[in-house]
Order: sequence, then structure tokens, then C-alpha cells
Amino acid sequence: MLYKVNRCVLCGETAPDTNTDGRFVTTSCPTCLAVFTIEFDPPDHPELRARIERLDDTDEGRMALARMREVVQDAGRSVRVRSR
Repeated sequence: MLYKVNRCVLCGETAPDTNTDGRFVTTSCPTCLAVFTIEFDPPDHPELRARIERLDDTDEGRMALARMREVVQDAGRSVRVRSR
């Protein structure tokens, strides 16, 4: 199955940069500078449609600072999306 993301999860920008690797899609928004990884149909939670994790943070100058996935998960900033 081909997974595609057409909008930024945070601001709704219609042209985020995306990189797809199987069921994982990493997005980078040029408007709000948000970086997300989206795991579609995670095998450890079959009831979820997608797991979304934010991988960035910004400094005082609003420049994006990449975060490591382990730090984001420990901070509890992941989002789970349930199937309809």
C-alpha cells in the first residue's frame, strides 16, 4: 500500500516536503517548520490508523531544531490516530 501525506499536520500547508519509507512518512513543512514522522498502520496497535510524532522544536529565533525520536517519545509528544 502506498502512503501519502498531502498537508502539514500542524498548519495545513498543502505542500510539505515528504519522504516515504514503507509505512513511515516523514514530513517537513516550509511554512511552520514542523517536522513529523507518521507511521501508518502500526503493527503493535492494529486499532490505530497512524501514529504521528513531532521531531522538531524551535529556538528563540524560530529556527527548527531536530529532535531525536527517543526524546520525543519520552516527552510524550506522540499522537495516535484511530481508524474511523
